[in-house]
Amino acid sequence: MLLETGMREEGLFRIAAGASKLKKLKAALDCSTSQLEEFYSDPHAVAGALKSYLRELPEPLMTFSLYDEWIQASNISDSDKRLQALWVTCDHLPKAHKFILFYPRAMAFP
Repeated sequence: MLLETGMREEGLFRIAAGASKLKKLKAALDCSTSQLEEFYSDPHAVAGALKSYLRELPEPLMTFSLYDEWIQASNISDSDKRLQALWVTCDHLPKAHKFILFYPRAMAFP
């Protein structure tokens, strides 16, 4: 839904959704229900649920174990070498983390 319609929404990840609507969406997602149609018209609620999911992960998407590599890569002054170092560090991520990180890209370029 976010890829199809939400990317045209200004302030998508900045503007908060209503707390009750976000709570209701998260409950629906936790129950694996297919009754999500009412949320299709509110990209802010969907973005809020995604932000909440990422915030509540037991380990960050970029992983604690790669923290030093992320910092070292980000401190490289040459932008081309920094980008290359960041891609190398991305390659060290666990498969599930890479899937989540690159999901939007995979869906945009099938």
